[in-house]
Amino acid sequence: MRSWRLAGALGLSAALLVLSACEYAGLFRPSVLGQVDPEMATLMNELPNLDEPNEAIIGRIYATGGASRAELGSDGIMRDRIRIPKDEYLWYPAVIIMPRGGTLELDITNEDHRLHAIFAASNGDRQIMSLPAATRGVIRVQLDQPGYYWFGCPVENHLGRGMLGLVLVKGEVPPEARLDRPPQPQAGNRRPPRAHH
Repeated sequence: MRSWRLAGALGLSAALLVLSACEYAGLFRPSVLGQVDPEMATLMNELPNLDEPNEAIIGRIYATGGASRAELGSDGIMRDRIRIPKDEYLWYPAVIIMPRGGTLELDITNEDHRLHAIFAASNGDRQIMSLPAATRGVIRVQLDQPGYYWFGCPVENHLGRGMLGLVLVKGEVPPEARLDRPPQPQAGNRRPPRAHH
């Protein structure tokens, strides 16, 4: 029994030594982990499930707004809430994850003192809703197929300043709807990109 404890203590010490030399070890400090909000944790946990090109794009563009999982209501409609924080040109969260295709209802609160709007895909069509300063509105879209559906604020240059979001509809794509492209590298099967100096 004593040898097991000794082996465990040595293993833990070795792991800590290796981690202390790693640049990412500082991320595990309680002061750092306390700053990661649930929306950002959801996004970080979802990214490894995507193929490499989509993981890279979504991770880079939406890192500030985080992600949220739409909740399925008893009426079959999936719902989520989005905020537009004051003086920030972003959706919070910026990524909405639906477990499958269906109807999505977004309750959006504009906390900003500027006019904003949402332009969202809806089964090949679009829904547009104006959000005057300090108001709230509900928009409903129909997204029946798995995939990535972009939404944004079409007011002035708000898209260019960061007001771009994404609805990720999970599920298996039917064979007739799949893109004719070569298989993409999957998370975990690649080397990390080289750092820019």
